[in-house]
Amino acid sequence: MTKQLITGVLPALITPMDKDGNVKTELAQPLIDMYVKQQADGLYMLGWTGEGEHLSVEKRKQWAAAVLAAARGKLPVFVHVGYNQNLDDSVLLAAHAAEHGAYAVASVGISEEASLEDNVAYFKRIAAAAPNVPFYIYWVAMGKTLTAGKEIDPPVLLEALSEVPTFRGIKFTDNNFYYLERFKKHRPDLNILTGADQLAICSQYMGSDGNIGALQAVTCYHFKVMMQMINEGRYAEARELQYRANDVVEAYCRAEIGSMPGIKLLIEQIFGIPAGYCSPTGPFAGISHTAEGSHAASELVELFKKNILVKE
Repeated sequence: MTKQLITGVLPALITPMDKDGNVKTELAQPLIDMYVKQQADGLYMLGWTGEGEHLSVEKRKQWAAAVLAAARGKLPVFVHVGYNQNLDDSVLLAAHAAEHGAYAVASVGISEEASLEDNVAYFKRIAAAAPNVPFYIYWVAMGKTLTAGKEIDPPVLLEALSEVPTFRGIKFTDNNFYYLERFKKHRPDLNILTGADQLAICSQYMGSDGNIGALQAVTCYHFKVMMQMINEGRYAEARELQYRANDVVEAYCRAEIGSMPGIKLLIEQIFGIPAGYCSPTGPFAGISHTAEGSHAASELVELFKKNILVKE
């Protein structure tokens, strides 16, 4: 298994649903086509943005199969297989993702009660189910879901993860970039993709290979331009683009909008894809906005149009 490091901008893919929580698999192709046009370098699906935690195993399989079929030959797709109380479900989802052509599979740790040994054993099961597919850990909460709620030094974690034969990288959703830099120092070959969307410019300075995020679900091309500016040493211009994107985050995180409903609203209003509702078992159950439905929603759409670069 030799796959090159993924670099660049990888939007976190939404899961479009109707009001009853049925997955709108027919939107896989329009979403893939949109991200190809917006110059995405890959996609990450069924994580937080994809509401994987609030979908049944069967619905996760349906959406993964549809997306992987639509993306074949166009974009590499990471499939998140964690969030399951029954760890057998993660193993099943990893095998399914591998069978349908996922570029990589990923998972959070089991819980803050699970030890590092528990997690390594769990990750080894995922690796066995998808032996030819790279595995990425989803680092959150200072890694405490990996270590029974305790902080851990990067070299210690890397040594433990060396037992997982397919371990290839980290989705690093944290704002302590000291840890990111230490991971890279001790494993320069490790693929680190950051999930701190509002600090993407900072993570790039500290050595990340790219970024994955909910914000990038609607600002992909904007982030591509920003990263190019960084690479060219145009730091002030890049910083301005990060600030403009952060204005959009602030707008969709308002209580009367909500982050996920706001992102789905923008996908519909800006890109013409009817993303629909959020999971009926998740924190945004039953919420779907229209641009005309509230002052906050119309403000969000107008702010986006003013601030964000979109590939036409």
